[in-house]
This record gives sequence, C-alpha cells and structure tokens, in this order.
Amino acid sequence: MPTPTASNTDQPLPDKLISDKGSWSLKAQHYPVFSQTWFRYRALSYLMPLGVFTAILLAFGLLFASKTTKNVNESTPYLLFFFIWLGIISCIFVGRFLATQIKRRGWSQPIEKTAIVVAIVMGIVISFNIVHQADQNLDRKVKPISTENQKKLDSLLKSEEVKIGIVITENEQRKNNIANSIFWVILLSWWGGLLDLRTYFRQTREINQALTEEQLEKYKRERNQAQMQLSILASQVEPHFLFNTLSGVRAAMLSDPARGVQIIDHLVDYLRATIPQMRSDGSLMFSTVEQQFHAIRAYLGVIQTRIPRLQISVECPPELKQCAMPPLMLISLVENAVKHGIELKKGAVEIIVSAQRDTTGQGEQLIISVADNGVGFGHTTSGTGIGLSNIRERLKQLYGDQASLQLAIRETGGVNAALHLPLQ
Repeated sequence: MPTPTASNTDQPLPDKLISDKGSWSLKAQHYPVFSQTWFRYRALSYLMPLGVFTAILLAFGLLFASKTTKNVNESTPYLLFFFIWLGIISCIFVGRFLATQIKRRGWSQPIEKTAIVVAIVMGIVISFNIVHQADQNLDRKVKPISTENQKKLDSLLKSEEVKIGIVITENEQRKNNIANSIFWVILLSWWGGLLDLRTYFRQTREINQALTEEQLEKYKRERNQAQMQLSILASQVEPHFLFNTLSGVRAAMLSDPARGVQIIDHLVDYLRATIPQMRSDGSLMFSTVEQQFHAIRAYLGVIQTRIPRLQISVECPPELKQCAMPPLMLISLVENAVKHGIELKKGAVEIIVSAQRDTTGQGEQLIISVADNGVGFGHTTSGTGIGLSNIRERLKQLYGDQASLQLAIRETGGVNAALHLPLQ
C-alpha cells in the first residue's frame, strides 16, 4: 500500500472523505489529520474559544487578587491562573504540533503511528503537570499561625477525637485531589488531541481504502480500454465488411475492372487510416478531426462503390481540422448509419458528415454530426461494432460530463447522430 510522504501529506483528501463546509474547524477536515494545513486550520478554529477562555481567567484572577490579603506566604492568584492558561494552551497545541512535525518526516506507517501517539501523550502529560500544580496551589491557603494559636493546636492534638477528625479531613482532602486529577486528565485528554488521534487512525484506514479503490478503478479503466480496443479492431476489420468489399471487387473485375481497382484503392486508404489507430499500447488516445474525416471518406468511398445510389458529403472547416477527438468513434457512427439506415432503404440515400464549433454553452464545444436519410429508428437491426452504448462509455471515461452523444430524428427522415466534445 502506498505510504503518504512529506510531499503529499498536505494534499486534500479524496472527495468521498470530505464535505464542503465553511468554518476553520470543518475546513481542517479536508486535509489529513496532523498535516500542516490541517494544523493551521485547527489552530485558527481555537482562536475565538481561547480568547473567551483567556478573558474569563483574567477576570477571575483580578477578582481574586482584589479580595485576597497580600502575604508573602500566599500564592499570587493571577499568577496561578496564568499557569492554568499556559497549561491549556500547551494541551491544545504542543501535542498536535509535535504530531504535525512527525508526519512531515514521511516515516513508514507503523513508526509514524507510534511516534504520533507518543507526541499526543507527551503534550497531555506536560499540560497536566502545569495545570495540576497550579490547581493545587490555588486550593492551598497558607496563613501564618501565631504562637498562642500554635499552643492551642498542640493541646488539641492530644485528644483522640480531634485526631480522628484530622484524619478524616486529610482523607477528604486526598479524595478531592484524586477527583481533581481525574477531572483534569479527562478534560486535557479531550482537549489534547485524543479524539484527533482516533480520527487519525480511522482516516488512515479510509485513505488506504480510497487508494486501493482508486487503483482498482484504474485497472478497471485499463481493462475496459483494452476490451474497447479489441471491439474496435473487430468492428473495423469485420468479416461482413471485408467479405462484401472483396465480393464487390471480384464482381467488378469480371464486368468493370476499373471499378474493381477503385474499390481496392478505397479499401487500402481505409485500412491505412484506421489500422494505426488500433494500437494496444494506448499511445493514440486522441486523433485529429482531419485524420478521422480522411478515414471516413475512404470508408464511404468503399461503400459508395457497392451502393452507387449513395451520395456522400464530408466537410470540415479549416480551423477545426486540427482539433482533437477520440479515434475510430466517428467511423462507428458512420457504420451504424450505413448498416441500420441506408442499406435498408430503397432509392437514393445520403450520408452527411460535418463539423462545427458551438459557443452557446458554458465552454466551446466541437460538434461532429453524422446525418442520414435512411429508415430511422423504426427499422434498426442488431449489428456489430462497438455500439452506441460503448461510445457513450468511452466519452464518459475520456471527458466525464463534458461530452455526450445525442441522437435525433431528422425532419427529412433518417437520423442525426452528434458527438459533443470539448474543443481542444
């Protein structure tokens, strides 16, 4: 499993692990726990609560200072409150800061997890020592005892009843100290990052799972791409097309050798234009409009020698010839128009292939249209080739929601199939 390094720990989490929120604390959730960006947002989220907390401690410190008799043996109240404030600040920032510095190192996950746990615990222990000492000093009231009162106390200590009372008082004080310690341990553990530590472990598992799913999606796309290339190869050099073409060549050689030569020339041009686009290495993911239109002219030239009643028009504006588009996709649409449209219609038929620029949407788009005046949707037959559903799947993989295949019935009859692609 890939291990996050110092170079990528500040990258936002995968979309499935975050939600689009507004506050600093929730913005921190967009990044891995204990990353630098996460720490910055978490620190900003504590500014207002710490400001309120500081104001409250300052008010209490001034209040106690004004009502306490100054004595050299008494602890200064506002100084004790300062140490409580310092302990809380240490609790919030020390452990998290140390964990952030550890995560920057890019260590392996077992070492990183152990070091981060130690850092968080260290921050909590440091803050607990500061706050606990300040809390004990705050509860301790030290007053000087006069000689007369000391003698009275010594005489009272000889009484067994008083001794029992003193023991009970000491036990109660010990219980109070234990209760205070438990209170501070719970509070400082909460503020000191134990919840963040739990989130860190859970998030690490989720990130690993997301990376695994991403790898699986990548392998799935590669597999689908290979399957599509095999489908394209089968559709472009299919027996149906080759057999009909070679049969036409044989018949032409007996009656019209010149037409047979013309058919062979168109077939060679077609194969020369399409076979390089069937590479299995994925090096030709995109072609140009000019290359695709050249293949279309060669293909329709072969079809026209077999169906003389077919009229063809393949036109592209000069400024769009070098625009990028997926290879062999346009030929598949033309094949569908031939097989499921014009071959089934008697009389004169036509296929019009055109390209145009569309600027009416949010961005510029390239629209490639294949229009025919065949039988339309009502007389479709089952055919070979990659099919319209596979074309849509390829568009989704290449462009997401920025591309589409749209089918419409023409007013003059037949079907218009249009590829809407981002203009590149």
